[in-house]
Amino acid sequence: MDWFDAFNHAMTTISTGGFSTHDASFGYFENNSMLWAATCFMLAGALPFVAFIRFARGKFRAFATDIQLRGFLMFLFATVMLIAVTRSLRSDVPIDKSLVDAAFNIVSVVTTTGYASEDYQLWGPFAVGMFFILTFVGGCSGSTAGGIKIYRFQILGRLAVANLTRIVSPNRVHPVLYHDRRVEDDVAFSILSFLVVLLFSLIGSTFLLAWFGLDLTTALTGSATALANVGPGLGDVIGPAGNFQSLPDAEKFVLSFMMILVR
Repeated sequence: MDWFDAFNHAMTTISTGGFSTHDASFGYFENNSMLWAATCFMLAGALPFVAFIRFARGKFRAFATDIQLRGFLMFLFATVMLIAVTRSLRSDVPIDKSLVDAAFNIVSVVTTTGYASEDYQLWGPFAVGMFFILTFVGGCSGSTAGGIKIYRFQILGRLAVANLTRIVSPNRVHPVLYHDRRVEDDVAFSILSFLVVLLFSLIGSTFLLAWFGLDLTTALTGSATALANVGPGLGDVIGPAGNFQSLPDAEKFVLSFMMILVR
């Protein structure tokens, strides 16, 4: 990149902001080295800042054993490999090309950065479905990323296991732990409340956008990407190869409110 592009993309990469100086985003450059560099720094922006402080202070074990950080990286690795291998097997795309594209675009969506190197809707229905689900994930708490955040999913998983255990063994004591600390009832209640509000906001926004005349794909994924603060949705209008410019003002006001609401 020239210095102007490099400076602008550096700021919107580490902040997981996602704005590019070109309409084609990172697809304009057609350079795999740039994609890998941006992927690394998007990851850095989505990791908990406290982990970097621990690392700088020499607490390498605390950095490496952070439950949220480890779970986030394992999730990304598994998702990238799944989509890359699936795409390579179902098309004539080489595995190395598939891997770099999958890594960049998946990290971009999960970290709520919103860059795109190409239209991943052309990768097949499996990839499209995965990218829609990934819209909600988000990065780690204490980072610049949006979304639901990894730690909420981890605690929800532990809560689900504990409740299923109580059903099977009503007399068994099964405390829910996270980072070796007990998850109090108010924490569990706040997470569930957050998800309920998010779900009803998604339903209400989708209904309103559809009432204004948008097709279901645009209305649903537009609401999802606004609530998660990701950027691109799915479909011909707001997909990774499109933008929100053509939407009428009323729809833009609804999506603007959704972006503010989730923050």
